[in-house]
Amino acid sequence: MNNGIALSSAAAHRPQLFLKTITFNDGTQLTLNPSSIVVFTGANNTGKSQVLKDIERHFDPGHLGEPVVIRAFEDEYLGSIEESTFLKEYFSENEEGLLLNTGGRIDRRMLREAWAGCRLFNGLYRLFVKRLSSEVRLTGADALRRDYLNGSAIYILYSHREIEKQISQYFREAFGEELIVNRRDVTTIPLHIGAGPDSDNYKISQEDTYYGQIANLPKLQDQGDGMRSFASILLDTFTSTHTITLIDEPEAFLHPPQERLLGKMLAKNNKKERQLFISTHSAEFLQGLLDVDSENVTVVRISREKNINKINCLDSGNIKTLWGKPLLRYSNILSGLFHEQVIVCESDYDCLFYQALINAIYESKNEFSPNILFTHCGGKTRVRDVVSALNAVGVSVRAICDFDLLNSSQIFKPLIKAFGVNWEKELSTYMKTIYDEVNGSQESTVGWSDLKKIGKSGFTGSAPAAYEQVETVCKAAGLFIVPVGEMECFDKTINKEKKDWVFHVLENYNLANDSRLKDARKFIQEVITTNSKVND
Repeated sequence: MNNGIALSSAAAHRPQLFLKTITFNDGTQLTLNPSSIVVFTGANNTGKSQVLKDIERHFDPGHLGEPVVIRAFEDEYLGSIEESTFLKEYFSENEEGLLLNTGGRIDRRMLREAWAGCRLFNGLYRLFVKRLSSEVRLTGADALRRDYLNGSAIYILYSHREIEKQISQYFREAFGEELIVNRRDVTTIPLHIGAGPDSDNYKISQEDTYYGQIANLPKLQDQGDGMRSFASILLDTFTSTHTITLIDEPEAFLHPPQERLLGKMLAKNNKKERQLFISTHSAEFLQGLLDVDSENVTVVRISREKNINKINCLDSGNIKTLWGKPLLRYSNILSGLFHEQVIVCESDYDCLFYQALINAIYESKNEFSPNILFTHCGGKTRVRDVVSALNAVGVSVRAICDFDLLNSSQIFKPLIKAFGVNWEKELSTYMKTIYDEVNGSQESTVGWSDLKKIGKSGFTGSAPAAYEQVETVCKAAGLFIVPVGEMECFDKTINKEKKDWVFHVLENYNLANDSRLKDARKFIQEVITTNSKVND
């Protein structure tokens, strides 16, 4: 489905093509502006790359298939297709008055009517929509033949030293090398890398010496995939006239610091009227985009249920609110967007133990471990922030907290709310029973400090029945309270602090079969297999 809107003014502005809205197959609609940067995330095989294919094929009348992830588009055609500068760049005219381009002969009247009718033919969409696949990126910065300039990216670089300087600065930051245009090569315009001579120290009469030194530097096209791909995206960012750019896995071939720099560069330098649609598997790249704090960035996480792609959108306002905290911005929690499930623990040692336990269980059965990220947040007080942020983008999230969470209502209440539980309706009555029993009963000999070491088995009177209800509600929501008090209490024969307890267990126990870890295995398996009512 396509609802097009063609707009133009009497001044005949340059033609521009944008997407105004996208409606996905689950009914979610994404509203866009001409400067939108949309980044698609999610686990493998959820449809991230397919979205880019759907967008490109939408504009190609030669493609007869139906879109897979997207149900409908609304386009926006701006300006005049007959604007003089645009025609000179992409067309020539023969004696019969026909415009020629790589798509063959095109009648001017047909071109005008097609634009007015919000449709393109003969591959004309490629003048507005560009897909930077990994294959294209590996050759996009190759030396340009001088008989094939035609407004190419390298020719623009050749003609504008300021753009060359900007691109070289980013390239140097990523790889420690300058990127230099060789303007004196006879047959081509190649790009070189390395420490070039300072042009300010050379006079016109010394140009041969200057360019001789540049010619001796290594050529970019002879370098590794990472350098060539990074340079191609740089060139496109600073020189492209396309109004829609599609980039599939821009992080390919790059190391994490370069991925982050690339994300930052794209968000910071995207042209005012260019839409970027990006699919990525990289938390580092995504972090770079978010570092710029651009109001145009939207994060879309795609998950999949049978033939339906579930969409969760996070616009710039929600990004600032939910992901603006240092804990979330500078940890591995962003990686949760690319996993099927995230389990949040209080400390890194909790993560280490439970992750090792899960891996051992599945390895003992000759099965692959589930696609789960274990992450921590430095204590139970911050668990709520992580849960809220991940829920907002549709990540299936669980939390594991020590038993003393129950005695910290100022932490417990907002955390369980983040999981979608109404404290007053679902928990307050049962928790009052527990508080009264532990804090007020003269018969109770067990206090909260004891319960932290023994867990729910320490409850007496009416507290066990009340806690059973609390536990049921919490598990259904995704919050799992360690039943034995804290992780170290799964085996009390080891009288050590948490860190040393974990190291001792990992180094000396058969995690998959040791009877002393039976309850721990049962607990963590329940955590990952229980269906939560939030985002599952």
